[in-house]
Amino acid sequence: MISTSKIGVSASRVGGGGAVTPHVFILDEYPAYAAFSLQKLSASYSGSAIRVRRSSDNAEQDIGFTNNNLDSSSLLTFVGAGDGFVTTAYNQLNVAYNFTQTTANSQPKIVSSGALITDINGLASIQFDGVDDFLFSESINWVTQLDSYQVGSTSDTKFIMISGAADKFSFVADSGSTNTALHSNYGSPSLYVNNVLKAPSNRGDVHNEISIGTPSVVNHLNVAHTAWLGFSKIGSYWVAGAWEYNGLIQEFIFYNTNTTSDRSAITTILTDKYVP
Repeated sequence: MISTSKIGVSASRVGGGGAVTPHVFILDEYPAYAAFSLQKLSASYSGSAIRVRRSSDNAEQDIGFTNNNLDSSSLLTFVGAGDGFVTTAYNQLNVAYNFTQTTANSQPKIVSSGALITDINGLASIQFDGVDDFLFSESINWVTQLDSYQVGSTSDTKFIMISGAADKFSFVADSGSTNTALHSNYGSPSLYVNNVLKAPSNRGDVHNEISIGTPSVVNHLNVAHTAWLGFSKIGSYWVAGAWEYNGLIQEFIFYNTNTTSDRSAITTILTDKYVP
């Protein structure tokens, strides 16, 4: 590790092809509405990153951070030779509204057969199985504006990342589809991938832009969210069976204000951390 004297920054080995870059506490630079991550997002946050259930006896334990990254040593010691599943991804802004999953079969995985699940850069990742995994969130509803920043990687052919009901869902990725219904009750959002504005005309285009197999930062900008009430699903369509996400997620940040003026800076921080 390399030390630095800059306030709010510590160095860690992150993305960018394995380069060593400063760890920026993004929530201190750009305060958000809700967020979970396998890295510490604010210098003042003192809680855990995730809560994990181990397959050997279904015991659960909170897992925190070390050097601003997920404490993988404690995680692997707790899980042992089996599998570890995420029951809670803690909201680093308001722990009263976390991202949770109480159904064992629907909990995404963080450890597989005693090994930490990672992306191509070796960074810890939460794996959604594309069958029935998702997280519930109460924190991203009841707002008029919702800008989301999602970090992960997938080669999935068909999925919806965020949904609030059968008629409320974010961008739809569907390989080869010419369906032009890109989202529903989601306003007129813009789609950015790795700081580049995309112009999908159908669901097949959305798939081609997002499902690229390598770590990426996907931004849904200027979402109108007034119709969404209750809970939202992260990683799945509201009606189970066809649109579950198969891939990795490392970080999700939600803003309840229009972040157009800060979008490039926010995305740059995230791409510097995660994108090779």
